[in-house]
Amino acid sequence: MRLITILLICLPLLSYAGGENDPPGARSAAMANAGLTFTDIWSIYHNQAGLGYIQGPTASIFYENKFLISNFAYAGFAGAIPLGNGAIGVSYTNFGYSAYNEGRVGLAYGMKLSEKFAVGVQLNYHTLRIDADGYGSKGAITADVGFRLQVSDNVSLAAHISNPTRTSLNDFDDERIPTVIRFGAGYQISEDLLATGEVEKDIDMNPIFRAGMEYQPADILFLRIGVSSNPGLLAFGFGLNFDAFKLDLSTTYHSALGYSPQIALTYAPGKK
Repeated sequence: MRLITILLICLPLLSYAGGENDPPGARSAAMANAGLTFTDIWSIYHNQAGLGYIQGPTASIFYENKFLISNFAYAGFAGAIPLGNGAIGVSYTNFGYSAYNEGRVGLAYGMKLSEKFAVGVQLNYHTLRIDADGYGSKGAITADVGFRLQVSDNVSLAAHISNPTRTSLNDFDDERIPTVIRFGAGYQISEDLLATGEVEKDIDMNPIFRAGMEYQPADILFLRIGVSSNPGLLAFGFGLNFDAFKLDLSTTYHSALGYSPQIALTYAPGKK
C-alpha cells in the first residue's frame, strides 16, 4: 500500500504513463518526445500518419525505468507491415507492477494520400488494475487521429489528437482518459542536423512545450538532446544503426524525481 500511495502522488508527474502524454521510443525520448513529425515505427505511438512512410516489415521493443524505481517499469512492443498506400500496425504497452498496472493495446493504420500528405488512425483498448480494496480493474476503448504534411524538402508539420471522445475510465469523480492535442514541426537544417518542436495540450492541464535536436556525426551514429516544460525535463541520448537493426538509448532528467532511462531495439529486415 505504501508504494501505491507513492505512485498515486507521482502519477500526475508521470504524465499518464500508459501512453497518452508519454509515448515510448528512445529516439523521441532523447529529444524530449518532440517526435510528432517522425516517420518510423514509433509513429504508432506519436502520430499514426507517420506509418504511411514505412516501406517494409518493422518490429520494435522498448523498456523504460521511470525515475529508477523498480516498480515503475514501462515496456512494450510495436510492429508494422506495408498495406496498400500505407502500413498497418499493432502495439502494446504496460506500466506498473502487481499492485498497480496500466496496459494498452492498439491497432493502427497510416497512409499517404499524396507524396506530401499522410493521415493515420488508431483504436486502443486500455486497462487499469489496482489491487487494493475498493478498486479492482477497468477497461475502455479510445481512438487517435493524426496527420503529417511535408511542406518542403526541409520542413514538415504534424498534428495529432488522442481520445477526442473524452472516454470515461471510471464513473467515480468523472475520471476520464486524457484527451491530448499536439501540434509539431520538423526542420532539416542540413543533411546531418534535424530540429523539432511541438506544443501539447491536455484539455485539463497546462500546455507542454518541447524541442529537440538530432545530429548525425557518422553513418551509424546519432546524437540527440531535448528539453520540455511542465514539468521541466532535460533529455539526451544516442542511436546506433546496424543495417537492419537500430539501437536507441536515452534518458530524461526531472530535477525532483531524477532519471528515467530507456532502451529501444528496432528490426527492419532488408533495410539499411
